[in-house]
Formats: sequence, C-alpha cells, structure tokens
Amino acid sequence: MPDSELNAMVVFSSRYGVTEKLALAAGVGAVQARANIRLRRLADLTAPEEIARDAKWSAMQERLQADYIAPREIDADWAHVVIFAAPIEEVSEPVALAEANAYFKTCKDMRGKLAVVLTPSRDLLGSAAFAGFTVMPPPRNGFFDTAAVKAFGKQACEMARALQQKS
Repeated sequence: MPDSELNAMVVFSSRYGVTEKLALAAGVGAVQARANIRLRRLADLTAPEEIARDAKWSAMQERLQADYIAPREIDADWAHVVIFAAPIEEVSEPVALAEANAYFKTCKDMRGKLAVVLTPSRDLLGSAAFAGFTVMPPPRNGFFDTAAVKAFGKQACEMARALQQKS
C-alpha cells in the first residue's frame, strides 16, 4: 500500500509550547512518510483563573487556542494513526495526563488503528489500549529531541501503513 492514503492525527497538550514543538516534529515525520495530517490540541482542564495567574501560560494558551482546534470524534474516525504528545516535564503534568486520559476515553472502538504515545506514561498507554488502539511503544529516549521525535513520527506512520496492508 505504498501509494495508499494514510491519515495521521497528532494530538498534543502543551502549557508553554515545549510539547507543541514535539508535536510539530512528529507531524513533519508523518508528512515525510506521505501521510495526511491533522494537528489537534487538547483543551485545558485547568480553571481559567489559575491559568490567568501565570502570564506566560496565559499568553501561550491564547496563541494555541487561536492556532489549533480540539480533537473531534470525526478526527479519530478519519485517522489511521494517532500520535499523542503529552508534557512530561511541564509544570502541570498531572493535569495534562488527565486531559490525555479524558481524550482517550472519548475514543470508541479504535480497533485496527495505531496509537503512539510520546511520553513514558504507562497510564496513557493503557488508556489508548483500552480504547482499542494497537499501541506502539514510545521511543526509549529522545522525548525532548525534535529530530528523534520526527523520525519516530515517520516510523509510526510506516508501521500504520504496514498494519493497513494486513487488513
């Protein structure tokens, strides 16, 4: 299926832009694998008052909200592979993981689709598997290296294409 269409959705949660850069790198890798991509940012679960107390977070949130929409059910249906980037060192990691878990709970019957979680969180891997995704293990290292994440995004799309060929 080298010429077949492959759809990749990159979903991320970011407070200060660190994880956004990784999501963009994964998206570039998906494009290099000749996939169509959609970039989606999870909505913040943090109270607006708390975000407003942090000027940097507030400014970044305003830009991110202008640049991205939240993932919709139709996006997961469209995608053959979901590449998920969640913060692993940003201040609000527990909230970001809650946002990610909440997203995976909205995914229904994702059998035959691949999920890649760019974080060492076993909780997120379990949530993706529970939604029915085939889960690709995260990279052993390079969570903060955009070149490694780009290569991993490409690899994930190649694996999704191989899974499609088996179907």
